Amino acid sequence: MQSQKLAATAAVWLLAGSSLFGQGKPASNVLRRPGETTMFSFRTTGGKTVSLCEGPKGAYLVYRFGTAAKVELQYPAVLDAGSWKKFAYAWYFRGGGLANAGHSDASLTFRNGKITYELYDMEHAEEGQDGEETYPREVGMHISNSTGIMADISGDESTARGGIMLSDRLRELATRNENSF
Repeated sequence: MQSQKLAATAAVWLLAGSSLFGQGKPASNVLRRPGETTMFSFRTTGGKTVSLCEGPKGAYLVYRFGTAAKVELQYPAVLDAGSWKKFAYAWYFRGGGLANAGHSDASLTFRNGKITYELYDMEHAEEGQDGEETYPREVGMHISNSTGIMADISGDESTARGGIMLSDRLRELATRNENSF
């Protein structure tokens, strides 16, 4: 009897364990696991979702691409504190609005095998139809190999949530090592 209870308890833990420990099915609107925080997410014009998530208490950084039904790529495969060093962060800001061609560019780059992925989040000043200054947003991803860009995937900015702009604390965790790319 005791062994049957133990076996039943073990089965429940095995079935529930994946969601209890952050490995469950992603949320439907973003590719996030339970306990994670979505830092940046958008839908591509092709209908796929891109999500950049932070583990509980900043434990790791992870990129996912696909749909809620099927994550096609997760990087890195191992979610631990070392994941932060697998991404290169870059940010540039020039104020001054339209008169100074003001813009902000943020990107996060990683290499998976021989393929380099660069997520980008940009805003730039331009004159709107009514003559007022506007700041349209562009989100997307460049995918390249050693010979150049293989794909430029545009995101639907109306679906963009969050951003790549990292806090000082998170910037310290991510690296900017040009030699690794």
